[in-house]
Amino acid sequence: MANGSPRAPRDTGDNSGLSMPFFAQGSSSWTDILPKTEHVDLFRRADFAATSMGDISSWGPALRFYATMVFADSRAACVYFGPERVALYNEEFAPLLAEAHPNMMGKSLKVDFPTVWDGTRDIFNHAAATARAVDVNDISFMIMRQGCLEETYFVGQFIPLRGDSGEIEGFYNTVYESTGQVLHERRRRVIERLASIPPCPLDDTLTQIMGSMHGEPRDIPMALLYSYDELATPPTNSLRLRGSIGVSHGHHCAPSHADLDTGTIGIVPFFRQAKETGAPVVLSQADGSLPATGSLFDEIQWCGHGEPSRTIVILPLKSGGRLLGFYVQGINPRRPYDDIMERSVVDMARQIEAKWASSISAEESKLREEMLERKLTNSERRIRLMAQSAPLGMCQITPEATFEWCNEQFHEITGFPSTKSTIPEFLEVIAPEDRVRALADLGKLNDGQRHLGSELRLMRPYSPPADELHEGEDGSDVSAYILTTSFPVIENGKVTKLLGYVMDISRLKWAESVQTRNAAAATLAKRRQEEFIDTTSHEMRNPLSAITQLADGIARSLHGIDDDLSTVEAYRAIAQDNVSSANTILACAAHQKRVIDDVLILSRLESEMLSITPVTERPSTVVEQVLRMFSGEVAVSGIQIEAVRDRSYDDLHVTYVLCDTSRLTQILINLISNAIKFTSAQAERKISVIYGAKSVRPREIVTSFGLVEWVPPRDPNRMNNSLPAKEEGEEVLYLYFCVQDTGPGLTPTEMEKLFKRFSQANSKTHIAYGGSGLGLYICRELAEKQGGQVGVASRPGGGSVFTFYIESVKAEVSEAEQEKISVLPAGPVTMVSERPGLPRRASSKANFSKPQTGGTPKGPSQAQQSSVPASNGPSQARPSPLSRSELSQTLQTEFHIMVVEDNLVNQKVLAKQLRKAKCTVTVANHGVEALELLKMTDCWREADALADAPTGQHANGDRPRIDVVLMDLEMPVMDGMACTKRIRELEREGQLTRHLPVIATTANVRQEQMERALAAGMDSVMPKPFVVSELLDKIRATIGAG
Repeated sequence: MANGSPRAPRDTGDNSGLSMPFFAQGSSSWTDILPKTEHVDLFRRADFAATSMGDISSWGPALRFYATMVFADSRAACVYFGPERVALYNEEFAPLLAEAHPNMMGKSLKVDFPTVWDGTRDIFNHAAATARAVDVNDISFMIMRQGCLEETYFVGQFIPLRGDSGEIEGFYNTVYESTGQVLHERRRRVIERLASIPPCPLDDTLTQIMGSMHGEPRDIPMALLYSYDELATPPTNSLRLRGSIGVSHGHHCAPSHADLDTGTIGIVPFFRQAKETGAPVVLSQADGSLPATGSLFDEIQWCGHGEPSRTIVILPLKSGGRLLGFYVQGINPRRPYDDIMERSVVDMARQIEAKWASSISAEESKLREEMLERKLTNSERRIRLMAQSAPLGMCQITPEATFEWCNEQFHEITGFPSTKSTIPEFLEVIAPEDRVRALADLGKLNDGQRHLGSELRLMRPYSPPADELHEGEDGSDVSAYILTTSFPVIENGKVTKLLGYVMDISRLKWAESVQTRNAAAATLAKRRQEEFIDTTSHEMRNPLSAITQLADGIARSLHGIDDDLSTVEAYRAIAQDNVSSANTILACAAHQKRVIDDVLILSRLESEMLSITPVTERPSTVVEQVLRMFSGEVAVSGIQIEAVRDRSYDDLHVTYVLCDTSRLTQILINLISNAIKFTSAQAERKISVIYGAKSVRPREIVTSFGLVEWVPPRDPNRMNNSLPAKEEGEEVLYLYFCVQDTGPGLTPTEMEKLFKRFSQANSKTHIAYGGSGLGLYICRELAEKQGGQVGVASRPGGGSVFTFYIESVKAEVSEAEQEKISVLPAGPVTMVSERPGLPRRASSKANFSKPQTGGTPKGPSQAQQSSVPASNGPSQARPSPLSRSELSQTLQTEFHIMVVEDNLVNQKVLAKQLRKAKCTVTVANHGVEALELLKMTDCWREADALADAPTGQHANGDRPRIDVVLMDLEMPVMDGMACTKRIRELEREGQLTRHLPVIATTANVRQEQMERALAAGMDSVMPKPFVVSELLDKIRATIGAG
């Protein structure tokens, strides 16, 4: 029978005890007396039959007693029975088994748990041999807990148990876990070793620290110790490896030197994280932070169990707020990183910090102090250098109101002499009106106000930069400004000094004032522009109203006339009244045209699209032509007008010059129009146009009203690029013109407003005299574009002289060319070589006496007379040039004209006026009709014309001759541009046998619009509106030029 197998009790005659169920053989009912727990149920279900113990029903009394004792024991207890040491344990023993429970119940240590068997076999043998209990203290077991092998320690007894045979057949083991005490003791020994390190130099201390940790390899399988020096030079040496456990030299995770602030090698980024947070950085297998490091900790020679740590801790080492370095420790891989483990690592770090701090030698402290002093000195030097070179002033003021220190910029900005140092002396550089405020600010700061800023004016002036001044801006000096920012330095609740900063804001304040003035100027310009629009509307609507009323009167002039009773005198009176109305309509239309021309010229000036085109001409001819334009208007107004040629003109032998005659004409027309406007209501009505020449700019011209005041040019740097480059020896010529009138004159205030855009002498001028307010501004622009200036002299109640000059050069003209230059027939305009009563001049000044009220100069030596027919009103269109050979044809009016016009009203009116002028008129509504009509004329190729003609028409080839075509531009079906282009194509193809003159009649009068018309093949352009006499002049000029 096997040891411990049940034996039949001997028959003693007393069966009272043996007959109990507890001893009944073959029955397991004896287990009914055991506690009713799940653990006991586990015991009952265990397969003991497969072991040497046999089924529990066959157990003998001894084994049954041992089983009941185990389950009754309050301690953790286990019975190992039989030669295979089959385990039988209570519920308190189960936690110590960890993951070996419940598998260990009814299993053999020797067969199923060889690892445990190897650790306990000698204990079993010793207890069996001595037949005495064996005590075990801190026996080590590696138990699987939570999926990981854990290092554990236990204390207990192994008591030999005898079976029914009387032999030792098993062991009773009571035990408790002592892991915590064992680990605590190991950590305590490390702390004691660290604490026992004697004072010594830092390098030796750090070496001994690492040596103290080598004694516990299971708790410290890996460690690193780094020192940190913030003053290291270069910064790449701020981190230095001082010792390691398990990490070989040169390992990629532990560089020997590194820069804490910028380093990225190995574990350095985690050092930076620990420094920033001030707390340990834990890299754990459990939360994935350790695997995230990749291969950083590969190839480390792990001490202790030889396994990689599942947790690595990085701790910053500090002392008194100073960062000493970093300690890195790998945690025992067979222990969890719990609160106890964390506390032990932190305690170790604190002990390292204490030893580190105590080991800093006095020499190192001194060296560090000296280095800090040097750095402080360098820092102070840099700050002082910044203060001396900063673009703002700095100062320190004591409570005694004296300047303790000022930089050079403070003296430069404020003008405060460096030889002075008191506040009263400083106030002398402040403008008087700001001194009280400056003292008040100083008082507030001394009372403890934290911050104060203020703008103060200085006594010194500020000169605005000349290159930033715009036209009309005042460049005179203004007050300099400073911006002050001050605050007190308070120590122990008391103000010890004041710190102040000053910045020169003179340019900013000047710019602000300029912006304010510009805003006011913009507002004024807007108001003037609105007034100009109002004035222009007024000037357009008033004559339009008159035209409407007069035209209505003409249309109704025969209403109410009884043909039977009316006399010839009645019709004559109606005709005369209609003629008067027509003349008034022409005058109104001329007035509207001048307003429109002013606006168009302004538009071209503003867009810089108005060009200057010099031609060869005699200045005297231009003056004569302008006066001829106004002959009818001055006659109606009863104004005497004369042209006066100054002696300087003849002294310089001026005949032909290069100038833009159209622009010169525009200036003269505007000035003469103004003179007529202001003179027509005076008792004495006289206008004189004086012109002369100088070889230098006419800076001083003396008139009966004093010196001419020249208006400064808008752009002093503007160059007159219209004249050709001067040849060697060629002299510049300056032509000047004066328009003197006997009008009401101007006050100095009114003269200041002249020659400005949208401006008149006063706001009521246009009401009394009309006008757009642009004429003089346009004169100024046109004169300056030709290298000249405009000026004025006036006396209130005496009259005015408006003057301008332009830059020119003399031109040589051959006799053949002279034939082509326009000449005018004689007329009643008086020309004199000298003004009557004009004193002879001994200098280059031009002197004009007060206008005379008498008639023309006497004597043929002083005057040339020529007669010209009076026009119905002034016009800005220059008469067409005529050569001497064509003068005999100037009265020709019997032209055959084709009028191509889609507006039936304009078509009818123009045809009627032309027929009254003895012209033959053919009309077409658009370009296609015009081309069809040309096929019936003499200019169409004869064979084709006969083929296209209706039967019987032009049978003898007697086809009408078209002398000129008047072509409107905007028409349906085919516009004037397309029609003209087709006419020129037909001429090139030979379908038209001669050049057919085409004149564009259009209201599109911008320069580029007229240029497009000429480019399309037009011979010339006649801007609308026009009168028939002007149109006939244009026709004669066009046909003559062709």
